[in-house]
Amino acid sequence: MTVFLLGLAVLLGASRAADTVVPAQLGPPPLGFSSSVRSVCKPMPSTLSLCHGIGYRHMRVPNLLGHDSLREAQQQSVAWLPLVSKLCHRDTKKFLCSLFAPVCLPELSGPVSPCRSLCEAVRDGCVPVMSAFGFPWPEMFNCTRFPRGTELCIPATGEQEGRTAEEVKHEEALKGSVICDACSLAAEGETDIQENFCHSPYAFKMRLGSVSTVGGDRQLVPTARSRILRWAGGGAERAEGVGGAMAHSALWLQEGGTCTCPGLDSAGTNEDQGLEEEHVEKGQAKGGKEGNGAQGGWYLALAQAEEGRLVLTRLVRWTRGDKELKKFIRALLKQPCPVL
Repeated sequence: MTVFLLGLAVLLGASRAADTVVPAQLGPPPLGFSSSVRSVCKPMPSTLSLCHGIGYRHMRVPNLLGHDSLREAQQQSVAWLPLVSKLCHRDTKKFLCSLFAPVCLPELSGPVSPCRSLCEAVRDGCVPVMSAFGFPWPEMFNCTRFPRGTELCIPATGEQEGRTAEEVKHEEALKGSVICDACSLAAEGETDIQENFCHSPYAFKMRLGSVSTVGGDRQLVPTARSRILRWAGGGAERAEGVGGAMAHSALWLQEGGTCTCPGLDSAGTNEDQGLEEEHVEKGQAKGGKEGNGAQGGWYLALAQAEEGRLVLTRLVRWTRGDKELKKFIRALLKQPCPVL
């Protein structure tokens, strides 16, 4: 197994730290393994790069591969980063993280396994890539170990057809328990935006025209009144020609269909947002002052480009007045940011 993972990392183009540890056995204990360590929820460490942006922040330890500590899980996961980077299947990260860093659901006493169909989908997509470098699908990921969709498990993205009402209920419970990574900033949201502004290629002050779910992700379409603060690693001037066309440019909340975003979900329905926008526009046309808006309101967002899309890394709903917002924006723009 050691040779397998070292070879996989090298041949797929991974860089491996000198102290990285890889499994010494061919596979983990079977699901339902016994461990002297009680199953507990712990914050996912920032060093667990494999699961950055997965959509939740707490994981079960021991995990489904028998790793009893966060350090062990992080060390053993490093060798699989290159497979994720090969984009052999859209759910590769989701599958691997369900094993290395199982999501923690408060109402359950243990980890939730990936569905067998999720394993099979990733296996069928990635085996050709691995085989090209002379490596088989490892026994530790043997799909027969995982439950079929008739039990509570993590399904493949978009896998809804044929699912029972009870399974849908479980999925909704999962969605309600997992906060999207870009949204889990709590009261430190504004401070986090300020601290990360210069490190983000894209930044926006925006109102939302529509929010929809597409292929498991959420698509956010800003209105034309939204403002570009930072574009392609430089100032707003880099966005020449985009300006008023913001309403036609979408931002994406990855896996937003399976996680909750408090500032977004509490802002009301798309219809309410549309009515609120119309009301504000009419008020301004009559010389009235712009308000916060009870349903939509202003958002501050940071994003990065991934596979031709602008993917949100931070999303904060502004809950204070317009004067404070303008002051905050001025402070952001006064920062001497280097061009990325």
